[in-house]
Amino acid sequence: MKDLEKYTMPDGKDPNYEMGDPYSKQEAIRPLVAPNCSEYAVAHSTYALRPARLFSEVVMLPHILETMRKLGLNRLLRLQAYTWPHLGAGSGHGALIVSAPRSGRTFAYVPPVCEAVCKVLSKSRRQRMLHPGTWLAHELGAVALILVPDLPRVRQVSAMCQALLRKARSEDSVTLTLNVPSADSSEFLLRLLNGVGCLVATPAQLTWFWREAPGLLRFPRLQFLVYDDVDLMSAEQLRNAEQVVQEILPTTHIPQMVIVTRSYSEALMTKMRMASSHPAVIFGDILEAALYGGTRIRISLVRLQAKGNEVVQQLQQRPPQDYRTVIYCMDDADMRQLVKVLEDRGFGCLPYYQTSDLEVFEQVHSWLANSCGVILLCTDNCPELVIRNAHTLIHHGMGDSYSKFKMRHLTLSGNLTNSLATTAGAASQVPLLSLVLLDNSNQRQLPRLVDFLQLHQQVDPTVVAVAQTIRRDLESKMSNKYALCGQILLFGQCREPLCEDRHYVADMDWRPSNVPAFGDVKVQLVRVYSPTHFCVRLQEHLPPKGTWKTLPFLAVQEMRLKLMQDKQPQRHWPPVAGAICMLHSAHNKERVRVLKVASIQDVSLVRSDISVEVQALDVDTRVLKTQSGRLYECSKAMQQEPPMSYDLRLLGMVPQSGETSWAEEERSTVEFWLKNLPKGHFLQANIQFATANTLFVQDLVAMVYADNFKVHLRHMNLCQKLIKDNLACRCERARQMIMDFFGQKLINEKAAEAKGEAKEHMLEVNNENKENLEPTQEITLKKVNEDIKKLESSQVLPPRCQRLMQIAREVTQKNQQQEDLEAKSNVSQKSNTNIESSSQSNEDGMSQLYECIKNCAMFQLEDAKQPKKDPDQIGIDPIEFFSQVMNEGSHQCDPHTNLKPKKKRIKARSAVPPVPTKTYKEEIPLQTHPNVVRPNVTYYQNIATLELQVCLPEDDHEYKALLLGSQIFFKATSKLSDLVHQFILTLKFAYTTLRHHMVGRTVYISVVKSLAFIDPLDFGDYRFMKPNHEMFSKMESSHNNSFKRLLANRGYVQQNVDPQDSSDSSEDEEQDLDGIERVDHGHILD
Repeated sequence: MKDLEKYTMPDGKDPNYEMGDPYSKQEAIRPLVAPNCSEYAVAHSTYALRPARLFSEVVMLPHILETMRKLGLNRLLRLQAYTWPHLGAGSGHGALIVSAPRSGRTFAYVPPVCEAVCKVLSKSRRQRMLHPGTWLAHELGAVALILVPDLPRVRQVSAMCQALLRKARSEDSVTLTLNVPSADSSEFLLRLLNGVGCLVATPAQLTWFWREAPGLLRFPRLQFLVYDDVDLMSAEQLRNAEQVVQEILPTTHIPQMVIVTRSYSEALMTKMRMASSHPAVIFGDILEAALYGGTRIRISLVRLQAKGNEVVQQLQQRPPQDYRTVIYCMDDADMRQLVKVLEDRGFGCLPYYQTSDLEVFEQVHSWLANSCGVILLCTDNCPELVIRNAHTLIHHGMGDSYSKFKMRHLTLSGNLTNSLATTAGAASQVPLLSLVLLDNSNQRQLPRLVDFLQLHQQVDPTVVAVAQTIRRDLESKMSNKYALCGQILLFGQCREPLCEDRHYVADMDWRPSNVPAFGDVKVQLVRVYSPTHFCVRLQEHLPPKGTWKTLPFLAVQEMRLKLMQDKQPQRHWPPVAGAICMLHSAHNKERVRVLKVASIQDVSLVRSDISVEVQALDVDTRVLKTQSGRLYECSKAMQQEPPMSYDLRLLGMVPQSGETSWAEEERSTVEFWLKNLPKGHFLQANIQFATANTLFVQDLVAMVYADNFKVHLRHMNLCQKLIKDNLACRCERARQMIMDFFGQKLINEKAAEAKGEAKEHMLEVNNENKENLEPTQEITLKKVNEDIKKLESSQVLPPRCQRLMQIAREVTQKNQQQEDLEAKSNVSQKSNTNIESSSQSNEDGMSQLYECIKNCAMFQLEDAKQPKKDPDQIGIDPIEFFSQVMNEGSHQCDPHTNLKPKKKRIKARSAVPPVPTKTYKEEIPLQTHPNVVRPNVTYYQNIATLELQVCLPEDDHEYKALLLGSQIFFKATSKLSDLVHQFILTLKFAYTTLRHHMVGRTVYISVVKSLAFIDPLDFGDYRFMKPNHEMFSKMESSHNNSFKRLLANRGYVQQNVDPQDSSDSSEDEEQDLDGIERVDHGHILD
């Protein structure tokens, strides 16, 4: 004991307590300063359990105690006070631990398990010293097997075991802590053969390895078998794991079993009894202990005025003379009103107010010995009262904390039935009752209580309905907009009771109009979060029975967002959930949406250290935590811009291993697949349904273009690849649960709304057109409409012809209305015959106009039959395109409409006067953002192409180059700088395609001409453009040499030409100083 005290004596005081030292017997903690934690737990066994009241009473190996001290694990929690001494007693002592998470339940078994491992390894080391060089068959396998529900728990428990076993390493061949790999590994088998301390795995991992190597897994020296969080393991996984455990158990002895669960069940207790001669059940959750001990919990919903009568009625059914009764009130005022009601009915009361003195406290001690039919009334704020032998517990309100409500049931703990006791005394057990009285003012904790009771007993349907209503009201009033739970998005359900993510559909999940809800999409991969979860950007959309529709250009949208940023933004305060703002980091600025904000005491005081959880909108869709000092305001126009990045999930694809999460190796494998696809590929997905930021797709396919066959081929089907490599499988149950969670209303309502709006719009247009028309005019208009519809149905007309048809309809309506007014004004002067002839002439004129339009349409269709240009090149008016970018997207319309040339449409409108032409300098704004700079660009040309060389500051820049009509757009950004290098170059001659590549920090751009001819390049207005004189001279010399060779081949004599003097060369150089290349068209070119 002296040696143990030497290791456990601290160097100083523990700052967590007011006085005393938890490691010293001489300076033990006084009860009034820190009450004994073992009094707040319920423990039953076949014998009377003796808890460790102080940390100094814990007997373990010195290096384990020292490691716990260094890790700060120096508090003796209520569960550990019972489990450490009981599990340390040796073989046959198992424990069923029932407690909520974060109550110290994992560390309740880790130190005893590690101590047993250290003792076995020490014994094995001594045997090897006696028999050096020999391999003992009974030393293979693990000493302790710990099964946990998911991979994060594997890492957590493994780290705990490794920390406590770190100083127990005896030989290099022995592995202290081992995990099951995600793939076949010979190293894992070798480690098992050489001996393992603790093997931490999930049930799915254990089953998978047993199937891969049957018969090789046998643990002859297994001392501990632990099931941690057994209620989070699926029934199928648990059943398969138990079959494997039966195969690996030693034949000479039965290992100690530990089961950790959140909810008590008789099946787990039966398993514990079969595996242990001295089982113990230890409750950290007092409400679970009350139900285990035979307490009947009843909920009664009554009005506030009727609560007193309900209490009196219950006391009449269970008289205080026969059942020791305790009533918990909300506060002293509530207690005084209830005492008055009970005393008027003749019941004796002992109220314990907050102001009660020592005399009242002594009366309570006397009441504990003999109640004499007196009712004890108190509140939750009386920790000095230690009551453990009550029979009737009445809650005059649940209080403001659910944990305090559960601790109230400690008053019944002394009378709970011990199902493990060998003595027969259960027949005389007094029935216990816990009655909960709720009114409209204290029903906040009702949903949690109903969820708990539904796991163990039947609950009144009326109470369940009220609990659901309260839960919906509380969720609607929540200010924080948590992100949806990842388990729901993967499996359709969440098994984690304390999950802080959102588990309901909110208004923020409704799909906006810019997000496609059905059809196929082409996407650009941004990030891989898991094998079935990706961050993408939308490029094109293919509606059902439609054609591919190009979505807004990402480069243009990104440029627009850059231009919208404020030069001197203001701080965003206070941060409110749902708001869109700017996040300023060390190297980037991006839009984010606020999801969760920590509590702010004083809003008027601007703080920079408030914890805020946000979700990115443009760079990717990651959820990160930051501080309020990094959030800045953004303009309203920028807030209304749609996000550039979206989540994409494979619907119904779950891990093949049966885990609830994906391993990092699996994610890396899928990321390698998607980022090493052939050049020129694109990703295509089929949408099942969509929410605000997430696309649920059936599959993700990589498509490539086969030049030999001139068709697109599927290069990789991701779902089939995942199934083939045993990484994932399709789960119809998960798919259906996800669909049920979001509901058919969310999935289908948007499509129905779109169809309904289209029909209503068509009806309104028809009603307006037919209004105020005479029968004769209606017949004429119907005839024209029918002819036009026949023409449109037979052949798909181009937009210009469709516009002409619309103009014809409008002109017909105006002429008929005008003639109708004239006919009514001159009806007295004209005869009926004249009116008939006039109408006949109008019909003839209308038919002639219609024939003219139809002929124009036919000519247009013949022109459309000509071969099309490169589909990758998009014709657009450069002035209109740049105005759209600079005007912050104020005139947004359909992408196809924006990209069509305007000149043809203007010519088709004969009624519209021509728009006066303007120069580019007048229409293109010249203002630039402070972060935008012009790079150095050199240029030269040959017969076929125009060559540009863009010099960037560093080689880590990412650039984009685009040819739209007669304009070249270039943009380059770097992660290490906020500067944007960009320019827009207008070309006055026709160019077809653009090619580009980057070598070092220079970008080479080659623009192919429509005609093989030397163009006069006028770049004088672009100060950053410099001619490449060296390349121009090379081109000139090559042309001259080719001409000389041509003359020599034809037999002409070469004349001696005097070289030009220096003055001539200086004049040529001066001609190019203004940036305009003047070509001598007298040269003969190849």
